[in-house]
Amino acid sequence: MAKTLIIAATSARGYVQAAVACGYAVIVLDAFIDEETRAIAKQTFKLKFDDFALDAVHFKQIFSSINLAEVGGFLYGSLFDDCPDVLDWVAKRVPVIGNSADMFKQTKDFSFFALLDSLNIAHPEVQLDFPDDPERWLSKQIGGCGGMHIQSAGLKLKSDFDKTYLQQAYFQEKWAGTPTSMLFVADGNTAHLIGFNQQLVAPSKSLPYRFAGAVGNVALQPNIHKEFEHAAQKLTSALHLCGICSLDAIIDGEDVWVLELNPRLSATFNLYENLLPLHLQGCAGHLPNMSVKTNISHAQLILYAEVVLGIPKNFAWPIWAVDIPTVESDTSGVKIDQHMPICSVLASAESAELAQTLLLLRAEKLTEMLNK
Repeated sequence: MAKTLIIAATSARGYVQAAVACGYAVIVLDAFIDEETRAIAKQTFKLKFDDFALDAVHFKQIFSSINLAEVGGFLYGSLFDDCPDVLDWVAKRVPVIGNSADMFKQTKDFSFFALLDSLNIAHPEVQLDFPDDPERWLSKQIGGCGGMHIQSAGLKLKSDFDKTYLQQAYFQEKWAGTPTSMLFVADGNTAHLIGFNQQLVAPSKSLPYRFAGAVGNVALQPNIHKEFEHAAQKLTSALHLCGICSLDAIIDGEDVWVLELNPRLSATFNLYENLLPLHLQGCAGHLPNMSVKTNISHAQLILYAEVVLGIPKNFAWPIWAVDIPTVESDTSGVKIDQHMPICSVLASAESAELAQTLLLLRAEKLTEMLNK
């Protein structure tokens, strides 16, 4: 493979760092182009997002301006969940390293739940019709990601929902429990566990289920562990998944209730040592060096701006803060709009519990620093 890769994601920093560490030059397309990404990438292009959705026309314009002569492949994270046709468009121009657009059409469509049923994989009840008892249900947008599309159906009357939203939405029964994901790598036939992760949310009034990060290397009870692995294996066998994927679920007591499958690089990729070689091997259909064992739990939290925030150019960022917003040379600082990400906070410890405690303490400290 040529030594230049294109990496596209809502936030690509972790994937870019992994690729550069493996010796690749990287051309990046993402929504933020933080300081770390800008410093190590060969080229960077900032994507437009409207209501947290990719502007497909702008993406194609940027992509078409790239010289593909030395590009060996295209890696991607969360970007095409609700617009797989754009990934199809990319695949006609450069090799895509990962699952195809057809895989997104299968896993991000409402019919995915029928597949779960056929494989005897438990999931919360779902339906397309507005529920008679909406307090028991969540509304979700087909192809949505990052929790930005999730609402409590009972907070609105049916007439209050945007008609376009309802045309692209389904309803899922609310289920109490712990949101957990399984990160795994597949070779088209077999799913290999990388680690379990507890997902974190940063709720706001308008975005009650907004994704905020995760704590990695979480220990699960043996029966829960096996149920997760069985579900990942059934889906891998049925769909011939390749590369790194994640399976999201709710753990409620002794039960695992699957919510969705992400057949792409996910945010939890960054909670483990460099996984890019495993992803490349899995996509090639061969995993000879499958071994991911660690006694350390890494955690990451996205810090959001609760109000419009101005950050001066000379702000002293802690070493455990990443995804630092870029300050243009001709400005005195940077403005972060309300509800938008400021940066990410990192923490590591000998257990997931300790890592999460340290993570929250650091997030609180940085919030105080930013609001002085």
